[in-house]
This record gives sequence, C-alpha cells and structure tokens, in this order.
Amino acid sequence: MVQHYKDFLPTSYAGPSTPQLAPKVTDPSPALSFAPSLHIEQLHQPEPPLDSQEGVEPAGPSHLLSPSPTPVPDKELPRHQAPLRTKHISSTSTFGLYREFPIKPKRDPEETVQTLDAFCDPTTFHVEDEALRLHTPLSKEAAPPDGEDPICGANSGSRAADDADSNPPPYTPFPNISTFDMLYWQNNESITKSNAQLNLLTRGVFQEPGFNVADLAHFDAAHEVRRLDEYVETDERSPLSAKDGWTQSSVHVRLPKEGVRYESEEHAPLFAVEGLWHRSLPQVIRSALQRPGMKTWHMIPHKLFALQPSRSHSVSRSPSPSPSSTSSHSSSSACSSHTASSSGDDDGIRVRTEIYNSDAAIEEYDRILDKPREEGDPDDLEYSMTMICWYSDATRLTNFGPASMYPLYHYFGNQSKYERVRPSLYPAHHLAYIPSLPDTIQDVYTEIYGIPATAAVLTFLKRELIQAIILLILDTDNFMYIYVHGQIIDCGDGVRRRDFPRFFIWSADYVEKVILACIKYLARCHCPRCRINKEHTIGLGTLADIYRRNKVREDNDDVVYRITLVRKWIFEEGMPLTSVHLDRILGDLSLTPTRSAMSMRLRDHGFNFYSLFVPDFLHEFKLGVWKSIFTHFMRILYAAGGDKIQEFNKRFRQVPTFGRSTIRRFSTNVSDQGKLAARDYEDRLQCFMPVWDALLPGIDNRITTDLTFDLCMFLSLGKLRAHVPETLQSLDNAAIAIGSDVRTFVKKTCGKYDTVELPREAAARGRREARLTAQGKNVQGKAKASSARNRKSFNPQTYKLHALMDYACTCRMHGPTDNTSTQTGECEHCRIKRLYERTNKHRHVGQIAKHTRRADKLQIIKMRTDEWRTKLRVSRAKQKLAQLRSGDSPPPADPASSSRPQPSQVTLPGDASEEVIGCSPDVHYHIAESRRNVINISNWTFDNRGDPALKDFSLNLQNHLLARLAARFGPMYTPEEEWQASDQFSFADRSRLVIHKGRMYSHQILRLNYTTYDLRRSQDIINPRTHGDIMLLSGEEPDPNGSSSAHGYEYARVIKIFHVNVRLEDSSMAEFERMDVLFVRWFQVDHSVPGGFKAKRLYRVAFTPPGDDEPAFGFIDPSYVVRASHIIPAFAHGRTDKLLGPSLARNVAIQLQADMPSNAADTDFRYHYINLFADRDIFMRYYGGGIGHRANTQTTALDIAMDDEDIGSEWQDIDPELAEAQAAEEEYDRQVAEQPDVLRRLAPDIAGHPGGVRAAIFEEAEQNHLLASAADDGANGDGPDSDLEGDAADEDGRDEEDDSEDVVSGDRDLPFPLDEYALEGYAPP
Repeated sequence: MVQHYKDFLPTSYAGPSTPQLAPKVTDPSPALSFAPSLHIEQLHQPEPPLDSQEGVEPAGPSHLLSPSPTPVPDKELPRHQAPLRTKHISSTSTFGLYREFPIKPKRDPEETVQTLDAFCDPTTFHVEDEALRLHTPLSKEAAPPDGEDPICGANSGSRAADDADSNPPPYTPFPNISTFDMLYWQNNESITKSNAQLNLLTRGVFQEPGFNVADLAHFDAAHEVRRLDEYVETDERSPLSAKDGWTQSSVHVRLPKEGVRYESEEHAPLFAVEGLWHRSLPQVIRSALQRPGMKTWHMIPHKLFALQPSRSHSVSRSPSPSPSSTSSHSSSSACSSHTASSSGDDDGIRVRTEIYNSDAAIEEYDRILDKPREEGDPDDLEYSMTMICWYSDATRLTNFGPASMYPLYHYFGNQSKYERVRPSLYPAHHLAYIPSLPDTIQDVYTEIYGIPATAAVLTFLKRELIQAIILLILDTDNFMYIYVHGQIIDCGDGVRRRDFPRFFIWSADYVEKVILACIKYLARCHCPRCRINKEHTIGLGTLADIYRRNKVREDNDDVVYRITLVRKWIFEEGMPLTSVHLDRILGDLSLTPTRSAMSMRLRDHGFNFYSLFVPDFLHEFKLGVWKSIFTHFMRILYAAGGDKIQEFNKRFRQVPTFGRSTIRRFSTNVSDQGKLAARDYEDRLQCFMPVWDALLPGIDNRITTDLTFDLCMFLSLGKLRAHVPETLQSLDNAAIAIGSDVRTFVKKTCGKYDTVELPREAAARGRREARLTAQGKNVQGKAKASSARNRKSFNPQTYKLHALMDYACTCRMHGPTDNTSTQTGECEHCRIKRLYERTNKHRHVGQIAKHTRRADKLQIIKMRTDEWRTKLRVSRAKQKLAQLRSGDSPPPADPASSSRPQPSQVTLPGDASEEVIGCSPDVHYHIAESRRNVINISNWTFDNRGDPALKDFSLNLQNHLLARLAARFGPMYTPEEEWQASDQFSFADRSRLVIHKGRMYSHQILRLNYTTYDLRRSQDIINPRTHGDIMLLSGEEPDPNGSSSAHGYEYARVIKIFHVNVRLEDSSMAEFERMDVLFVRWFQVDHSVPGGFKAKRLYRVAFTPPGDDEPAFGFIDPSYVVRASHIIPAFAHGRTDKLLGPSLARNVAIQLQADMPSNAADTDFRYHYINLFADRDIFMRYYGGGIGHRANTQTTALDIAMDDEDIGSEWQDIDPELAEAQAAEEEYDRQVAEQPDVLRRLAPDIAGHPGGVRAAIFEEAEQNHLLASAADDGANGDGPDSDLEGDAADEDGRDEEDDSEDVVSGDRDLPFPLDEYALEGYAPP
C-alpha cells in the first residue's frame, strides 16, 4: 500500500501556544490543506453478537486502509456502563509477597503450583532444556504401534481424510514424530554443531525410544522444510494461522528540492523503497496469546507488595528436605494460606519487578476499565491488556563486509523478564526488517532534478523512510481499530479475553532514539524526554536541574504546528533543509521536519509518544557515562607521568575472577581499552577502586575515589531486578551524588593535568583524516596536528550524563532497568547473525525471515508434542501400576533394548561438565561423594610438619567435629563459638571420637546454593585454587554506614575441602556418619580505616596473624557459608612475609603471573578489600532490603536452626501435569524393587529414560536390592564399618568416582541447613 505524506499531517491546527514563535495560518487555501488524520473514535461500527464472532474481530471500516481517509461524522456506539470494580488481594507467599489486582483475574499464574526449576538460574542449574521439554522421553511401550496414529488410534494409512483434518496428530505436518525430531534438532538455536550438539543428536534423538529409523527411509530435508513452510491451519484460533506470516512490501517517500516549488506536498515526486519485510502486528499479538506457553503470562496488571519484615517472619517455616528425600519431590507451593487482610498500601512495601506490576501498566489498564464495555460483551468476559515493547537497532551481520540488517523486535511485557532474556524460549517476535535507503536514490534524484541529493536531503529521506515504515505497520490489518475496541482471543491458558494492545517501551540507543523521536542529534535540546538545554547538563541533581527537566516533551498542538509549517515551506516554497528560517521554528525544541508516525495515529487517543523513549542502561551508562570517565582517568594517568599506567595495568592483571564469568580475567593492557563490550566496562568499574588506590596524590585520589564509589553505587542500584521505595530513593541520591562529584572533578582535578589524546584516540583520528584526504576533502591545517596528540578535556555536557536522573523515575513507571535495557535486543541480534550463516548470502533478508518463521512453527509443534507425550506417559504409568496390582506379569523386554546403556551409564544430554551433575537447587550445598583422593591425616600432617597452617591440625579437627556432634544434643555453636568451645573437650572426649581409618577424603569444589534478593535460586562454586573466598554471618548486627566496629559478616579463604566419616564410641551412633569440613584461613576486618556506604570506601580486611587472640586457621561446617566473596588485594599497601611463612595454605591458591614478584609464593598482600559491588546479590547483602535475604539474619537463623518439624506440603516440587504420573511411578517402582526378577526384566525399559525420574528410581531400587542380598549373604561382615571398608578407595586411586559424580546434600551434618529456602520454606512470590 502506497503511503502518502499527507497522512503525516493533521487536518487543522490551532497554532502555537506562544504566537511569537511562528506565524499563525488563519485561512489556508484548499490547495494547501492536508488530508485529515484518523480519528478512531469516529470509526465506531456496530459489532456482531459475541457468539457470532468466533474469536475473530470484524474487518472494520474499509476506508481505514485507504491512502486518503475521509472524515466520518462523530457518533458513539451504545456501550455497557463500566461495572463497579473491587480490588482483589491474592494470597501471601512464605516470603511475604502478595499482589493487589484492580479486578479479580480469571487466572493468576502465580497461584498455580510451579516447580523450583522455574525460579533457578538456567545457566547455573541447567534447567533451560527442562523448561522446553516438559516431559521425560517417550518410552517404547508408550510409542504407538507402527502405522497407528497416536491420537486417533487408527491406522494412519487407512484413516479418512476428514478424520485427519478434524483431529490431526500433534506433529503435523510431518508424517511421523521421528521426522519432526530431526527437523527440530536441525533448527535449534545452535548452528555450530559442537560436541554437545552431537551428543544431543545421538542421545536425545537417536536413542529416543520413540525414535524409529524406518520412519526416515525416504527422508528428504528439503522436502520436509518445504512442507513446513507451506503448512498453515485454517482455524483462526490456531497460532499457525495463514495470516501470521511475512510480507514483502514497499514504501514511498517524497523528494524535496531546494528552489523547486510544488502546489502541495502531494505533488512532489515519490521514491519507492523496496525490500521491506514485515508481519501483521494484530496477527503477531493473536498468535502469541493463543500459544500454550502464555500460561505464565500476566494479562492483568497488578501491584506487588511485601509485608513488613516483622509480619513476613510470622509465616510458618519448614526445613529443607533431608538427604534421603528425592530432590524432585521437594519444593514449595506457590502461596501459603496466609492472606493480606487489607489494602497493600497500608500493610505492605511496594515492590517493582516487572512491567506488568509497574505504575504505567496499572494506570493504562485503569483507563481501559474506565471506558464503557463493548456492546454484546458479557459481564464475565475479561478485559486484558497486551503490553507492547519494541526494540530496533541496525546491526552488522559479519565482521567483514557490508552485510547488515535493521530489525524491529516485538516483546510482550506480559511475559516475565526472566523468560524474555532466554533466547531458547523465542521471546522476541520479529516484526519487521527495515531496509536502508538504496544507493539508487542518487540516480533517481539526479534524473528528476539534474543534480545529486545533498547530505541534508539524504538525512531527511532516511528519517522519512523510518516513519513511513512504522505508519505502514500501524495501518496493517486494522490495528488502530483493535487499539480502540480490542480483539477477542481464545488464549492459550483456556481463558477468553478481549485484549487491548498498548505501547509502553521502545528500547534503542541514543542515535536510534533521536531518529524515532524526530529530534536533532546532539542539538540544543538533546534529550528525547525533556526540553532542557545542553549547557545546563552540568547542573545534574541540583534543584534548578530538577525544575528544568520537569518541562517534559509533549506531543501537543504547538509541536504539530511547527512541523506542519516547515514542511509547507520545504515543499511549497522550495526552502532548503539547512535554512536558518527552519531553525528559527524548530531550533527551540531541536525538532526535525519529520512527523512521527506514532504521533499521527496515537496522539488523538491521549498518547504521548515521547514517553516511549526510556533511558538505556547498557549504552547510556556502561558505554556512556562510565566509559567517558574511565577514558579521562586514563588521560590523567598519562599526564601524571612516571610508570602509573604500567602499574595500573599490572594491578588489574592481578585482580581475581569471581563467579561464573561475573568478573572475568582482565586483559594485559586495560588502559588501551581496545574493542570492549559493555560487560568489560562493568567489570572494570566493579574492581576499579582497589586498583586506582593511591595512583594520584592527595585530594585528587579522594575526589576520583568518591566519584568511582558513587558510580559503583549507581551501577549496582540501577541493575537491581527488584526495587522497593528505599532503593529507588537511593538511586536518585546516587545520581545527585554523581552530579556533585563530576562538578568537583571538573573544577578541582581536571584543570591540574594537561590531558591529551590517548594513543588509541590519536591513531583513530589519523585514520579519519587519511580517509577524508582520500575522498578529496580539505583537511589543510590538520596535517601537523596529525603527528601529535591533541589536547582533550572532559566533556560533562552530554545527554548520557543528563539521563542519570531519569532512571529512578523510569523504574517507578516501567519497572527495573532490565525491562527497558537494550541488552535483550542485543542478544537477539546474535540469533540474526546465526541465521545469516544459514543463508546463501544473496538477498539474505528474505531467507532470514523464512528461518524465523520456521523456528516459530517448530516451537508451536514442539509444545503440542510435549503435551501429547505427557498424556501418554500418564496413561502408561497407570497401566503398568494396574497390571502390577492385578498380578499380571509386565510385558517382556524389547530384545533390541539389550544394547541400551545400563542405568549407571545413563546421563543427561550435555552433562560432560561437572556443573551439570545432580546440583539440586533445594539444598544449601553439594559436595561429591567421591573417595578417590584419600589422605591419611597423620601421614599428611607429619609430611608437612613445620607448616604453621597445620599446627595442631588433628587436635583442632577433633574439637570441631565434637562441637558439631554436641550441637545435636545441646546448644548449637557458631564458627567462633566452636573455636571457643574447644577447651571444653578433654582428652577423654577426643578419644571417644573415631575417624574411620584416620582418613579424610579431599574434594575440589563445593557448590553453594543460595536465594538471591529477588527470590531466584543461584549457585556459587567454591574452588580453593580459583575462587576460595567465602563469607559467613558474624553474629554481630551489621552497620551499613560503617559508623561502628560491628560488621555483619566474617571472611575466610578455603584451603581444603574434605569429608571424614566419624562416630562416637559408646553412643547411639551405631554407624559411621559422613561430615563435610572446610579448612580455612581467616580474615579479620580492619576497623582502623573507615568503610561502608557512608564513608564511600570498601571494607578493608587482613589475614589474621598467628598468635592473635583469634585463630588464623580453622574449620567450618559448609552449612554456615552464606556466599562466595570477592576479595581484592590492596595493591597500594604492598606485600609482607610477617603474616605467614612458606605454607601450603598459600600455595594452594597461588596464581602465577608473568610480572608477579619472585617471592610471591612466600608473601601475602598486607591488606585486602571486600568488593561490595561484585554482583547484585552481594551488594544487597550489604545494603539491605532484599526480599530474599530476610531469612538470612542473625536472629532468625538461630531461632529456626532448632526447627526440626517435618517437611510439609511447601516442598512438593512436582509439575501439576506430571504429579499423577510421578505418584503412580513411585508406587510402581517401589513394588517392582521387591521383585528382583521383574526388576531385571524391566531394566532395559527403565534405563531408556536418560536423566528422568524413573532412571534415578531404578538405580536406588537396584542398589537397595543388592545391599539386601549382600546383607543376607554376608552375615560374617565387620559390623557397621564393613560398608565403608568395602567401598572406600585405596591410596592408589582405584575408585572411579570423582567430583563430577554423585553429589551429596549438605543436610547430613546438621539437623538444618543454614539457607534461606530452608529457613522460610520456599514459595514463589
């Protein structure tokens, strides 16, 4: 459809609010008038009755698609009066969270029982595949017989055509499920078939019991792909509707020329831009809402509240499951029975986490409910709102070459942000691929006007092209009619709704924002949200700045009039685009002569399109404010002279890493910057203060350190995924502090140093000048400067610095910054680049569009097959259980199954890395059961005699174990109290303690699970060689301001992870019991220097010296460990050998560097700093206010420690769809385990479920059977020690187990695990 630019202008305009700005047109001639804008309220048409719609909206007015719509007389449809609304308060979770809805929703996703995996970090616990595969693999018995349809139960070859159409199999359009599995594997998110992908093919496809090689006898990939491309479903309620597909169109722009006048803009020549690939916006929305995956979406906005801490702790608590319980049967219910008694505003703290619980969503939904209901809608028809979030940005597809794309991604704010960031769930809906202005524009322009287009004309046409494409998308399939009246959709969760789409966020970098907002780049008013002048940016955070930024941009009559007037001058008067007369009209607001398509279509409905352009934390802070400040810091170091740059780089190379790529190893030359991503600059900011310490003298060091600390505060607060009022106020305060610090930095520090370009900046300038010279442009006068570095000063007058004060306001309106950041869209760019590799590189845009459509179709079919397989599994479990109860023999094993792997060999796809194995998220920690690394305690301490770290090692270990055993029958000891209680144990007490064979079994890693501040489940890996620093609760009340000597945590460095098997003689302990132990070196907090948020300094610690009142070394129960800690050396204070001589305690964690001193192995850093900003969760543990940290306090930890009540229903971690099947399988397997002959016959079948529940149950059943047989045959055993002696590994390492197998829960050593989930009883918010 050809779009004329008369659509960009209103019918009439009343002139500016200040008449002196521009002349007022009082009597425009008919030839100069423009086509009227669409007033949707004038387009009301009577709708057919609800029962006749069948989920499909009427086509709407036909003239809505006309290039020149004509006005329609005002009239209103008869509508129902909006019913009275009453707020609905949900039940309260065990963490004290509840929701307040404006109306009672028909379905609340949070009220449904959810597995613990849904709240786990997918990269940590490897739950991503489980989220996509909601079932265990289909077994051979569950597979339908050859030639029989699994749904209809009839032979597929003889089935009638009408039956096939009415009830097709779930893998339609493919002939069998084996073909679908092959196509789905081919089109998964990976294009490089690595070892993991090959394992997935061989284990997840070929060894699938339902996989039949005979089905692939005539398999042709090209034919099956063509079948998939052509497949559509005629049912409009299907997400595979024929209307939801890609369309190739063209758009037109008008060509202006200086000095050439036209009767009106309509008479200017048109230029057609081909190659626009786009989809129908209404169909994208309908298809997404019809998918089963939207069951977790929130269609009704609400407010999220947290009870006050005193009230939230009143909820009943239960410990974590015991080690003997199966992890898959342990979770929490979604909500407790406790309910809020009154409005959340009175009793709760407002929590902002998602777009659907933001102020903007709630206000917009209230406007929808305030309108009269549509004629014919029953009262029980739920009105919902689709929250549209767009992202657009150009991206290069290759490192070399011109291949690029300009995609427009569509996200749904109804979907949780934890799902939107996972590309494997396909949250991004590709809406359009925007073409660039073709090179032929100059040929056409020259043919029309005789001269090529100027740079100003080309810039104007590029802006016009973007708006024309957006206008085409908004005018497709009556979207504006749906915007006003909504569309009735039978959603995938089984609820029928009338859905109203609304725009909330358009994420983009600054360059993209100024194009979409139709303002000039880096002009006088550089902000797309307010009208502040650039020269006032330095006043960030002052009262005058707050007053100025409150003058927000509005899409009012004045703006429309200015643009209309200058477009009239351009096309009708032939005025050049660079004319000063245009600048007089547009310059005050830095406008461009382009009218926004959003303004044309949505302004009449009270929508201010400037509100879409929220600040971008990725580009505007990490790659904006911090990058510019970091760059100038480097200029100052160069100007300071000496070896400061070399020392700066050396220190960064020695900064330890942290977490799973949270803080990575820094490059050898940090000051060079090079090609860095946003995460690299973020890591540098988090670790900057210890490295920068004392590189500048006196006051300059203090000023720059204060600025860096406030930047770290802003980074940590801005990245939070859950905000409460206190954190939002702190975010505002951090922005104000940065403004003050920047002014002080510019005034007092920058002037002292003669800063020039960095070497990299000078080289880049030289390349630019050489390129301009090659193009024939005049660069005279700059040749001399090219050989020397130019002077560079810090520029504080930037939009990105100005935007710092807008983040807190944006978080209040739209939720945390991860909802508005461009990082999600940048991740989707990676998928575009992968798909480009699958094309033939010729006209790649259309091919990429086809690939994305195939992925969407396969994902929908995958959901259907998953549901089908789940139903078959339930039926199979019931059938086998019925056969066993009736006494019938189970069917014989499949002879072909003899080649299948045995249960001990069955592994999950892609479990080559040790992180995959058995890390159940519902326990506090995991240590492997391996006994490969055996150490004789006496021999080991004798071989290392003289080592100060091992002084009285055996004695202290015995005291530690006795203190832990004493806690079973008396008061529980903290780590400090255990050391103090060591004198209470006499020689007789220690002689009662028996350590089996005097051995300890060493391990490499400790996996530590924890609950984050935003109620997610994550994990730290403690490795003495790489990440050995840990933090524990100190028993002291923490002081965030650092005004007292109290500190909330203790710190230690793990030297060795091991376990021992112990028991007490003459006690109730009949058998040896395993106890996990950490051997650590203690830190002590240095209270002689200020630390904390008030002092704007990091806490300083030092290793506890030997002979101090406190022990330098000790033992820790892993249950006491809260989290890993990032401890950075205080480089400015140097190293010392007075703390500890040569010792294995230091060598275990030594990291050899090329520039490390030769005596590094025998010395320690004198001091270290605690990195308060290592990640979000670490920051919130010091700052306070984290909802997930409420249980992790000194008072509640000791109280709940003695809670030994039985596990309640809060720990039922079973998917509702599989609960019945798993219950039947449990009973079935328990009965099978008692029948060895039946067990052996069913072994191949059970082993056919790699990684499933049945495989684990089989292993347990077989082990119990073998142990029972051994007990019957081995009456002459060695008592309770025989088990351990038979299984223990010899010193020669014959045991085949290692740290990557058979983990054990940390619950064995204490009656409770000191963990948040156990303390509070886990429940989703």
